Parts: sequence; C-alpha cells; structure tokens
Amino acid sequence: MLVCLALAKGIFNTVKLGKEIDVSPKYLRKLAGPLEKAGLIKSIQGVHGGYLIDQDPADIKLKMIFEAFDEDTTLSRCFVIEKCSLFDECLVRPLWTYLESKLEREFVNISIEDILTKKFNKKK
Repeated sequence: MLVCLALAKGIFNTVKLGKEIDVSPKYLRKLAGPLEKAGLIKSIQGVHGGYLIDQDPADIKLKMIFEAFDEDTTLSRCFVIEKCSLFDECLVRPLWTYLESKLEREFVNISIEDILTKKFNKKK
C-alpha cells in the first residue's frame, strides 16, 4: 500500500488502489487505520478522497511499518520473555543475538524509497 501511494504522488482511493495491487478495498481500509495513526499516510475525505503518503518515502523505514501494526520482528522468544531458564547456558542464544542485530540494522535502514529504487540489497 505504501509503495503504491509513494508511486502515485497524490490521492489514491482504496478501490483504485485495490485494483492496482489486487487487494480488497475493505482490507486496505483496515490497513490504512494503523498507517494513518502512525503518521505514514493521510486520509482525505470526500467524493474525490482517498489516501496519500504523509512522509517522504526516504524517511519511511520498514521498521516503522511493523511498529504501526504492533508487529514484533524478533526471531526468537529469547528476546520477548524476561529470562528463560536456559538463558545463561544456552548455546544458541549468541546466534539469535547476532541474527537479531542484523535484522534490526536492516529494518532501521530500508526505506520505501529504497524499495522503489531497488537499493535495499545494496545497503551495507
């Protein structure tokens, strides 16, 4: 949804957007609420209303989108629970820590603009 809105550079209603990306307009309206609340999109009311991107695509990072939907990006429960009984002895926890840091670094750096320009795979 955000990629299409960034490409549109204007107001897009959910019917037109749904046809463009083959997604139900009803589902897009559900997605729009959290995205609007997070300040990523803006709704315009009226006959010619719809949604438009509310930030520069270069400033919208993937992590922000996950956060808008209260989605967790952790790979392991090790980072969700207070302290597991195997925390000190766990041989795999360092691997999860390493992978989590890689994932976090990528989510922080990849933007909608990167997706549009296909630069996401060239980031260091």
